[in-house]
Amino acid sequence: MDCLAHRPYLEAMLTRASSGDAQLADSNMSIELTLAGFIDLILRGATFGILLLVIARFLRRPDFGPMCFSGVLFGVTGLVEIILNAPTIIEMLAPSAALILLFQQMHFIALWWFVLALFDDRFRWSAGVFWPVALAIPLVSGAAFAPEDWLLPFTMALVVMNATLFGLIIYRAMRNRASDLVDERRSFSLALAFSVPPFTLLVFVTNLISIDAPLYAGICLVYSAVYFSLALGFSYWLTALKDGLFQRSGNGSVAAVARSDLSAADRLELDRVVKAMDGGLYLEPGLTIGGLADVLAVPEHRLRRLINGGLGYRNFAAFVNDYRIREAKRRLSDPEMAREQIIQHAFSLGYASLAPFNRAFRERVGVSPTEYREGALTGVITH
Repeated sequence: MDCLAHRPYLEAMLTRASSGDAQLADSNMSIELTLAGFIDLILRGATFGILLLVIARFLRRPDFGPMCFSGVLFGVTGLVEIILNAPTIIEMLAPSAALILLFQQMHFIALWWFVLALFDDRFRWSAGVFWPVALAIPLVSGAAFAPEDWLLPFTMALVVMNATLFGLIIYRAMRNRASDLVDERRSFSLALAFSVPPFTLLVFVTNLISIDAPLYAGICLVYSAVYFSLALGFSYWLTALKDGLFQRSGNGSVAAVARSDLSAADRLELDRVVKAMDGGLYLEPGLTIGGLADVLAVPEHRLRRLINGGLGYRNFAAFVNDYRIREAKRRLSDPEMAREQIIQHAFSLGYASLAPFNRAFRERVGVSPTEYREGALTGVITH
């Protein structure tokens, strides 16, 4: 809800607050702004209530983890931002520009963390996810306290940072959509990609140009309406009974449905999937959910449901990698293959290069392929 990041408007509002002169020269404009302020207040109040509902929804999850925590953080920063940059609050309390900008940036960053945790089943908090905070602190300080000559560079830097964050958000949401086995998450990725950019573009454009206070108040009303619509849509999506979205374990899977709960036809098709993978189909380079569906002559949407519900996988890449890493461990432990290079194993297991093999192996085993082989072969020698 980045509606007061522009310093000319903030200064104008603070000047009006300090002088106590709330009357406008044009009486018609005053009526319009009063009506706009009333509508803005209603929209902000409704959005406030929706975000409270979202926060409560996250807090009551029994499997509270990084995704729920980042969702709570996103909601809380949104609540504070709604209050701080309301025109009435600006006039009454005159919060500092630094405080307003700080919560705006934290709101964006919390959204980034939420998307990272939502679309990455193996997400863990690490130093690498805090880079936006390291950038935001000096940029916010500069935009709030720098001399007038330095205001534009800091403002532009903040805009570039936010544009980068939203670009990364869309990239993360869409990157693995083709292999995602969770239908609710695939639907949300599209909604996120097609709703956030127009709103963000509106915010960035208005932050780049100088607008007087009355007109900016009208634009804030537009922001409030759009923010309310996005919050309402998100809360509707979130509060539906979609437990599969939240359930996850350390290996990025969910509890599989008991085979007895599947129909006979589903069990037969699931057996065909397992038989094909056990037969070595996972070694096929570039294997996709669509490719597997073609081989088995099963509709892709049904195959997604079977692997997700019947085997417990949330992502097709994780499903394939589990087979590949299991085979990799067998080969790396084989004394007869002790001289084969790691990269040869990677290619023969279906990986396009060494890096994704190393990454997938370390994620599942905890050590690199080289370290695993050294330990496994040492154990063979000592026995």
